Amino acid sequence: MRDEPAEDWIGSDGEGPRWFVTADRCDTEQVKDAIEAAARTAEALAHCGYEFVVAPLTDRRGRLVREVLPGWVLVVLPYLQGWSTADGGWDDPAEREQIAGILGRLHAATPPKCLQRWDFAVPDRETMLTDLDEPWTSGPYGEPTRLRLAGAVEYVRGRLARYDALVRTIEASDDPWVVTHGEPHSANVVRTGDGPMHLIDWDTVKLAPRERDLAAILGGPTDVLPSYQAEVGAITPRPEALELFDLWWSLAEIASYVDLFRRPHVDSQDNKKSWRILTQYLPSTT
Repeated sequence: MRDEPAEDWIGSDGEGPRWFVTADRCDTEQVKDAIEAAARTAEALAHCGYEFVVAPLTDRRGRLVREVLPGWVLVVLPYLQGWSTADGGWDDPAEREQIAGILGRLHAATPPKCLQRWDFAVPDRETMLTDLDEPWTSGPYGEPTRLRLAGAVEYVRGRLARYDALVRTIEASDDPWVVTHGEPHSANVVRTGDGPMHLIDWDTVKLAPRERDLAAILGGPTDVLPSYQAEVGAITPRPEALELFDLWWSLAEIASYVDLFRRPHVDSQDNKKSWRILTQYLPSTT
């Protein structure tokens, strides 16, 4: 998914250790509070012995998140010498089993008090299907996006209606919510070769139905449920919840890229990639 505007660097004082540094744009206090809560949650989990959590480091004043410029905050993390995949697929059966066990441990954790609760809202839903009758002159992908979306309006509305029905089903359930990473795909895991996988990018950590994470690892070439259940007990994921999170992801992707191309933009490599991703989610009428 297209993230909020952010920059990443490798930091060093020239002689000592290296760090991974991220800067995130915070347009509102709500966004800043969410980044702070996620950082404190990751720190709390790491302090409880969850060694797979890559948590931010505190500065000399004990802060995990620092505002370095108006509207921008800085987070510093340990630098891990390792590798991750270019995309999010879990193609290696052994790795899928390992991440299933890690998610089982995470879902069995006691939720830290600072953990925020996930909600069912689809970002930019209210504006996603608006202004389709006039050309979009925001940039090279504006008009192609409008035409693609206009031809798929009924498809998107049908997906939204199905999503809303699933939300009502899950809201009525009494299944407990757990600590979820949010995006436990393969690109968010660093393999160092000296122990367990390391989960990075905890900005999306939330209290949510467990299927929020499980949707990313189930359905592959092997059944990894035993590895997951070894940590949490005889729990079976709910098909309707897995469908809900698959739907949420695709709808959020559509809304995110539509919002991107509705705004002024240029013909960059990143935007070419974003356009290709959008066309994968929106059916063509030609």
